[in-house]
Amino acid sequence: MYKKHLVLSDIHENGESLFRFMRKAEAMESGFDDIWLLGDLFGHSNQSNGNAKFDLGFLDALDRLADYPISAVFGNWEYWLLHPERDNTSEAQAKCKAELEERRQIITERKIRLFDKIMKKEVVCLPEENPQFTVFHGCSFPCHDGQVYHAEPCESYLNPKDLNIVTGGLFENRENLKTQHFLFGHTHIPGYFVYSVSTFVNIWRQFTPSVPEQKIEYGNGIQRFGINPGSAGVEGKDFPRTALILDTEEQTFQFLADREPLYS
Repeated sequence: MYKKHLVLSDIHENGESLFRFMRKAEAMESGFDDIWLLGDLFGHSNQSNGNAKFDLGFLDALDRLADYPISAVFGNWEYWLLHPERDNTSEAQAKCKAELEERRQIITERKIRLFDKIMKKEVVCLPEENPQFTVFHGCSFPCHDGQVYHAEPCESYLNPKDLNIVTGGLFENRENLKTQHFLFGHTHIPGYFVYSVSTFVNIWRQFTPSVPEQKIEYGNGIQRFGINPGSAGVEGKDFPRTALILDTEEQTFQFLADREPLYS
């Protein structure tokens, strides 16, 4: 049974940062057992490495990833890649049509073995034995559902401004969230929600520079957590590139940060 998990989201074709996170995690005490992917390995390379054209070197990073046991959900970019019929009807997808066409051709020609695994599910419960976490890329709770368009979990954002509506709805109703906790990506904002079972109060704790040095306990029976590892590939205005080490035996999680400049 795997106990220590490297959690990665929103890599966006940044192979260099991906390699660094794997090396950081491997160098930690006891390393890690497997990898949980929260979607968006592809796309937005102009944001992660400054070049909208696909970097074939990223395929080496994907091959390295595939050497590990992997559990994965797909993100909006993987969903877009598999649905070319929506290129002209989805506004967000239409803006990325040229990038999507280029990547579809590469995925077809190179037969990327990891791609099929990513595309299997949109929502999973992990670990497989005694699930503690529901894992998805975005969040689909009814408050995101419009009369015209129903947002899928890979498309919906879960921002701190949605705190009381979304996380309260997820945590209070077991039909919405059957596990104690959840992991999500998509926003590129590292941090975590804490929901008190006794007081029904939600708190959003945002990533700060001191956070990567902390091990945070999540299994106290009093609180439920919704955790975003942040983007492993895109450095934000207020955040470095980030990932997560999750220990489902210790019931702790710890952020990893990549603040180094990219060489490419």
